[in-house]
Amino acid sequence: MDYPIFDIPYKEVYTTSIEFKTQINEKMKGYEQRYPVWTYPKRTFTLKFDKNFKGRKELEDFFISVLGAAGKFQFVWSEEKGGNGKTYICNFDDDSFKQDLKDFGFSEAEIKFSCIDDSAVEQADELDFYHSAECEHSIDFYTIVDDIFTSRNERKSYWDEPKRSWKLKFEKTPAIRKKLESFFIAKRGCFRSFEWKWKKELGGDDKTYTVRFDNDTLDVNVEEFGFGSLELNLKEVFPNTNPLSEIEKDEIIPRKLLNIELEGGSIFILDNETLSSLRYNGQDYIGAPLSYDEIQKDDTTSVSKLGITLSNVGLAFSGIIGQRGDVITNAPAVLTLVFLNVNTNTILTEYTQILYAGRCNNLKLDYEEASMDIEPSLGGYEITAPVMKYRTTCQVRRFKDCRCGYTGEETTCDRTLARCKELGNEANFRGFPQMYNELVIKV
Repeated sequence: MDYPIFDIPYKEVYTTSIEFKTQINEKMKGYEQRYPVWTYPKRTFTLKFDKNFKGRKELEDFFISVLGAAGKFQFVWSEEKGGNGKTYICNFDDDSFKQDLKDFGFSEAEIKFSCIDDSAVEQADELDFYHSAECEHSIDFYTIVDDIFTSRNERKSYWDEPKRSWKLKFEKTPAIRKKLESFFIAKRGCFRSFEWKWKKELGGDDKTYTVRFDNDTLDVNVEEFGFGSLELNLKEVFPNTNPLSEIEKDEIIPRKLLNIELEGGSIFILDNETLSSLRYNGQDYIGAPLSYDEIQKDDTTSVSKLGITLSNVGLAFSGIIGQRGDVITNAPAVLTLVFLNVNTNTILTEYTQILYAGRCNNLKLDYEEASMDIEPSLGGYEITAPVMKYRTTCQVRRFKDCRCGYTGEETTCDRTLARCKELGNEANFRGFPQMYNELVIKV
C-alpha cells in the first residue's frame, strides 16, 4: 500500500519516546510476576516547527489530507537529526493541529505521531554508561496498615527487606544515546531484570543490585547533532530463587488467539499485540484489540458463557454482516492459549491449550466495537442440570409431563404422595415424604 511521505523539515530539537506495556503482579514477600503485553514498542515523535506562511500551509494541507482519510503516512527518521534512517508507518496521535500564529503569518507548532518500532535491537551487555552523580535515591518498604486509625493501629511489614530505586540522568552522544535506547528495548521496558552496579565514584556503595526499569516509557530529548538527554528510573527487584525459571520467564511468554470459523473466510485475532501477525496451524493471526470476560469455572448448574469484545473501527465486522449476512451468530469460536518464544517469535506447540470453545451468540455492533458471547453448544438450554429441591412434595414442575408419567383423565394434582397414590402413580412420585415439614432447632 502506498502511503504519503512526511518530508517537511522540522527543528533539530525534538522529543521521542519508547513505550512498552507490562502487567506486574505483586507476589508474597515482594516478589513479582511480570507479563509483557506488547512484543514491539510504540515509538512516539513530537516534532517542532517554526514556519512562514507557505511552510505553515504545507503542514496544514498534509495534516488535512491524512486525517481526512483517517490514514497513515511514512516518516523517515533522518540520521542527520539523530535517527536511525529507518522508514516508519505512522499515524497522528491527535485530531487537532494547533499553532501559535505570529506577525506576518508566521507560526510555531508541534505535531505528535506514533508508530510500532520493530527495528533490530543492538544488544548492550550491561548498563554501565556514565551518568550524573546527582540522582534521586529511595529506600522503600511496604507496610500494611489498618484502614481506620485506632489505638491499636495494627501494622504488618509485607516485605522482609527494603527495595531501592534510582532516577539516573544521562547526557549522551548520538551513539551512546542509541545504545541506551537499545538497552531499554532489549529489556522490554519493565519486563526483564538485569544486574547493575552502583559505582562508588558516582555516589554509590559499589554493590551490584538486581533491578528493572520502573517505567514502561522512556522519554528522550534529542538536541542538535543528535545529542540527547534522558532519565532512567531503576527499581530493585528480588531475584527468583531459581535462576533457570527466571531465564525461561524472560524468553517464553503466553499469548491468546481467537478463531471464529466462518464460511468464506474466518477471523483470526492475536490479542492486543504490537506484533503484526503470528502464524499458528497454518493461519496468520493478526494483532488487534481483543478483550474478554474472566473465565470462571464453578459448580453451579448455569450454562457458562464468555463475553468478548473486538474492534469494529475499521468496520470489518459490519462489512462481513453487510456482504454475507449474520454469519457470525452460531459460528464456532475457539480461544487458545499458546506460548511464544520471544527470541524467535515462534510458538511452542507442545504447550498449547484451549481455554474456551463454543458458538457465537448475542452479537452487538456499533461504530467502534463488536461484542458477542461464546456459549457451549447445549441446544439452547440455560442450565446444565435440572434444579433439584428436597422437600416432602413432588418436585415435578408440570402435571402429566414426561417426568410425571400420569396419562389418566384427571387434570389437577397437589404434588402430595397421597394424591399420587389416588392416581395410581406413586412409582413416579419425586418427593421426599420422610422429610420434616417444619424443623425448629434450639441453640
